[in-house]
Amino acid sequence: MSTSEFDKYKVDYLFLLIGENPLPNYVAANLLLNKGGIAYLIYSTGTEKSAERLQMILKSELNGFKDVVLRSLDDYESDPFHIQKKIREELEKIRDGKIGLNYTGGTKAMSVHSYRAVFKKHPDAFFSYLDPRRLEMRIDREDRECDRLKIKPETLQVELVKLFQLHGLELKGTPKKESQLVGLTNIFVDIFTDKSKANQWFDWYYHKFREQAYKDSRGDWRSPTDLEKMVIPLDNLPQEIIAGFQQEGFITDDNQLSLSKVKATNQFAQLEYFCKWLDGLWLEHYVLEQVKNIANANSITDYGLNFEIPLVGTKNGFEFDVAFTRGYQLFAISCTTTDRRYLCKQKLFEAYLRARQMGGDEARVALVCCSNEPDTIKAEITDSINDKKIKVVGREHLTNLSQELVYWIQENDRETSK
Repeated sequence: MSTSEFDKYKVDYLFLLIGENPLPNYVAANLLLNKGGIAYLIYSTGTEKSAERLQMILKSELNGFKDVVLRSLDDYESDPFHIQKKIREELEKIRDGKIGLNYTGGTKAMSVHSYRAVFKKHPDAFFSYLDPRRLEMRIDREDRECDRLKIKPETLQVELVKLFQLHGLELKGTPKKESQLVGLTNIFVDIFTDKSKANQWFDWYYHKFREQAYKDSRGDWRSPTDLEKMVIPLDNLPQEIIAGFQQEGFITDDNQLSLSKVKATNQFAQLEYFCKWLDGLWLEHYVLEQVKNIANANSITDYGLNFEIPLVGTKNGFEFDVAFTRGYQLFAISCTTTDRRYLCKQKLFEAYLRARQMGGDEARVALVCCSNEPDTIKAEITDSINDKKIKVVGREHLTNLSQELVYWIQENDRETSK
């Protein structure tokens, strides 16, 4: 459905009830408010910052709105009299034009009593709700079944950075949109589909590479100068990886990995990034490449990896490994090269919590790992969170990951069309 199909439901004055997640309000404002219209952000003390951020974002965009007005309920978000009084005060200022109320956010009391106030004075107003299960804007009717407007990916595109801004989160750096060492990542994927070869790699990486590259037991890498001096023998490393290093120009004449040669290729801004790439970031780059491969055919317009978000009170904040938006819907992918079940579950659970925080009930989460029992991991997480819409891709399907991602999207579309 294109935005033009929303035209008959657009209004000149739109009341939005602000909840903890401002994303539904952002979607409603962009789909239901006419150019030259006014949005009223009705918030309580607990959602004041969310309302202020939304106001700033809507005002900064070239959407043609006349104004975005803040109206506070203070601590009366559950008080019927105060809610209706605040809404009536704004309604009395309106002389003409279409009026709408979107009650996706806010408390139940705010929804009920805002509806009563608007309906009493303007029974012909449009009352709407964003249905996260169906990805629909529902226009409620008193006299007949509600109208359901499907929000297709092309209806409204929300970039990942915008999602973070709506929650007052600023990224630590610019997310990467291009994969590094694509040929070598494909070799690693082939290696990791064979557990014995994967173990061979880990044995070399932990006992040869990291012992030299780590400065101390805390996991800090050595200085750039020290890293550049490193030359590591390739004994017992799978021949496919040696050939891959050779093809990238990383190997000396006497068949050793040279970090000075890695630096000379200019593929990494710092040698520490190459160390991290070997430490498992290669899988994130592989996943990103598969997302890029399916993007155009699946209405994916914004994607990236390395979404680092600092949080006050934490050392490292949190990070989405790979993510993309499809319309306004967030798809988050957590990646790990381990096959240990408890670590896989931990990664998936954290990604699930963060994705729901950012993208609401509409968010979808997947784990790409090297487990031989992905279905078991999914079942155990599903039992704890009571949500069957997560996806786990294990070792068996790494080589056809792009198709697995397509299946994931298609499954989501089937779920939201029920």
